[in-house]
Amino acid sequence: MDIITTARRFDLTPLLREHAEKRLQKLGRYGDNIQEIHLILTQDKHRHIAEVTVHAAGTELFSKEETHDMVESIDRVIDRIEKQISKVYARMRDRKARPAIAAFEAPFAEEEIPETEAEEEWAPVVVRGKGWHPEPITVDDAIHILREGEQDFLLFRNSRNGKVSLVHLRTDGNFGLVDAE
Repeated sequence: MDIITTARRFDLTPLLREHAEKRLQKLGRYGDNIQEIHLILTQDKHRHIAEVTVHAAGTELFSKEETHDMVESIDRVIDRIEKQISKVYARMRDRKARPAIAAFEAPFAEEEIPETEAEEEWAPVVVRGKGWHPEPITVDDAIHILREGEQDFLLFRNSRNGKVSLVHLRTDGNFGLVDAE
């Protein structure tokens, strides 16, 4: 992990450089994916601006802070960039934690399995569940029913437009709405 520090319009003291690099070194705990960190410190009259750009695993993260004290600007910008990095790495962990389709594949190649056995072994199974609300209801009521239940979706007739609609729980925690045309 390379740390490049640039000072604009003022002389960078060794103490300030050491403080910034010490804080930035702690970002290394997120793994070896961080290739380069570029810290730009600017002093413009009474404004002290700190900018950080992090190049990591095909992603570029940027943050900028401005205060009346350079140390405070550095601390704030590093805190903000650390939050961004932790969100990116949390998303990466979540993706890796999801079961991969390959984990459910047979341990041998498909050409080794006779066609009839492969079709019987991997035939889809229909599991019926509760996901239909017969009476017309509003979208807000459907979301309320969905929150109380254990399903990830609810099919219902929308009372406002009379169409069949689907409310589903998205992976980001929000709710999606699909109307039939």
